[in-house]
Amino acid sequence: MRKDLPSRSRAAVSGPAGARDLAVRALTLMDDGMPVQAAVDSVLAASSLASRERRLAAELVYGCARERIRCEAILGRLMRKPGGLPRPMLHCLAIAVHSLLFQSRIPAHAAISEAVRQVDRLYGQRLGRVANGVLRSLQRLGEAPLAASWYEDPGVQPGLRGWRAACRFWSLPDSIADLWRDAYGEEAALALMRRSFERPWTGVRINAQHPEARAMRAALEAAVPRANRADISPWGMAFAPGALPEELLGQPLARWRERGVADFQSAGSQAVLHELGLTQWRKPVWDACAGVGGKSLALLEAGVPVRLATDMSATRLGLLASTLARRALPQVAVALADAARPPMRSWPGHILVDAPCSGLGVLARRPDIRFPGRRDAAAMRSYPKTQQRIIAALAERLAQGCELAYLTCTLNPAENEAVVESLLARERGLELVRTWTTPVTPPWLEGMFGAVLRRR
Repeated sequence: MRKDLPSRSRAAVSGPAGARDLAVRALTLMDDGMPVQAAVDSVLAASSLASRERRLAAELVYGCARERIRCEAILGRLMRKPGGLPRPMLHCLAIAVHSLLFQSRIPAHAAISEAVRQVDRLYGQRLGRVANGVLRSLQRLGEAPLAASWYEDPGVQPGLRGWRAACRFWSLPDSIADLWRDAYGEEAALALMRRSFERPWTGVRINAQHPEARAMRAALEAAVPRANRADISPWGMAFAPGALPEELLGQPLARWRERGVADFQSAGSQAVLHELGLTQWRKPVWDACAGVGGKSLALLEAGVPVRLATDMSATRLGLLASTLARRALPQVAVALADAARPPMRSWPGHILVDAPCSGLGVLARRPDIRFPGRRDAAAMRSYPKTQQRIIAALAERLAQGCELAYLTCTLNPAENEAVVESLLARERGLELVRTWTTPVTPPWLEGMFGAVLRRR
């Protein structure tokens, strides 16, 4: 093993890096608490790799992050003390495990040899031989690790053995899996676990206000088979992994985005606006937790008069302001503000709040949420408290006859139904108009919750 650098920093060794090297660096950044997309953006920003290799690096990072718990279970069966190895070396092994189990286009010998070369280059031949032995052992197992029963632990009581094996197999922390089982029943929880493990679909929102909107939609429908796409709303679509073409009507998809004809927005975020009827709002709208403004833009494109967007992040608001400036959409006032302490006493219209939440509904897109400590008991208790403060403060500013839409991207009754029920118990002047939760059936499953309240 090389002694000149601490093991934690080994993935940051300078010099030319391929997709797997970048993936190790990103996964190491995630160990230190960085969200997955930020980690991917960080390593790709300093890379001159071709687009194909950049896509591979991102795929490896997201795949290994989703599979982290399953991979740890596999390595725990094949090694005596995997936790004693440097984390970047474990990431090299995780990339190889991902390739062996989930990337059929990559020959097994290539996945193993690449991992061994990585480890040998970073830590020397002794650990390179360890990596080779572990991966050869995994190869000899064949398809056994692709069955949930392989993860059963004889030390777990019989009544829980299959359930805990499912947690390992679908790579979900016990605490989240148990929450879903208790809230929705075991069958639904298993379906959610399975879907959160799969690669997410890509959501595309077409700008209905743009003169080329119909041509764009027709081109997407012609380019992608029906089995690989789903309609989300009149102008929203979702596409299976790898199904979305990079070029349409002779132009790169990126160019269509630059021109404001279409944009990426998760299928769940589009669906909740449509299903709750928010695209029919006609009074002035205040987006109280706007973020980068995806929902504000979607509403504007649907003809909804969004007038104010506030958030606590100047960076996110800056992205919204720059997007609005590039597009032929009505201008929106943008301001820094805490939704729990709004800067005005009242608002003469509707209020939208996409509240900060645990994100348990978007685990496929945010696999870092699975990592140890990201959603511990203290964090899970804190979300409903924050949400209650926000929704109560906004309800006080809600004018008579106007609506407050409360949205989350989580599947947790304590953050969803319980928050709304608590507000209704305290605020007698409010009535619940409608609620919506993403059903388990859509292939693009993302767990969204929404409730619309009206001031009587």
